[in-house]
Order: sequence, then C-alpha cells, then structure tokens
Amino acid sequence: MPGYRSERASQRVQQEISLLLYRDLSDPRLVGANVTRVAMSADLRYARVYVSPLATEKESRQMLDGLRHAAGYIRHRLTESLDMKFAPEVRFEIDEAIIKGERFLQVLEQVQAEERARKKISQPRQIKSARKLKLKRKK
Repeated sequence: MPGYRSERASQRVQQEISLLLYRDLSDPRLVGANVTRVAMSADLRYARVYVSPLATEKESRQMLDGLRHAAGYIRHRLTESLDMKFAPEVRFEIDEAIIKGERFLQVLEQVQAEERARKKISQPRQIKSARKLKLKRKK
C-alpha cells in the first residue's frame, strides 16, 4: 500500500504532467492525452503514468509513442517544478482500467437489452393471465 509521501508525490506529478500536456507540448500525437493516475515507487524515483486510451488502438499507440518521445523533456520540466531531491523516471502506459470498465459497461448494456427483450416476449402471457384472473373474480 502506498504511503502518504508517495501518494502526495503522485498527485503532484499527475498535476504537473497534465499541465505540461495542456500548455507546453505541441506534438499532434498528444492531442486528447489525459493523465488518469500516477503510481510512484516507494523511493519516488519512478513514476508510472497512466493515460486514458483514445478512440482507436492505433491512435492510442501513436499517443504512447509521442509521450515516450517527450519523456526526457517531461522529466526535465518535473525537475524544475517539483521540490524533490530527484525527478522521477517517467514511464507511460495506457490505463487498462478504463478499457476494462468500458468492456464491463458494454456487457452490462447487452445483458440489459436481452432482459428487456425477454420481458417483452413474456409480457403478453402475463397480461392474458391477469385478464383471466379478473374474469374469474367477476363471476
């Protein structure tokens, strides 16, 4: 479990990299890049930066290539902006949690659609049986 120190450093690194992506980097491959979370090592020397995937796998790969190309510049800027003894070595990865979450939502929507279809098929039978009950009660 990460400690308070690494958690705080993760938040700062995430903030700084997000600002760099927004303000300083003009690489077209980085358009739409969004830092979702940062995981720091216990000694704060390594930062694993997770970014949200883009619409297609090809665009996501291109974005990762752009981020990896800019990693040295990003680390240099982190050295200037963070009040740390060492700037962490930055490694970029696609946030698989977002992909898994999207898959889960797709499966959930599919199950809900199947359930609605099943209810539509079984509804007329329920209505008929309810009508029979009303007729029996009136007699």
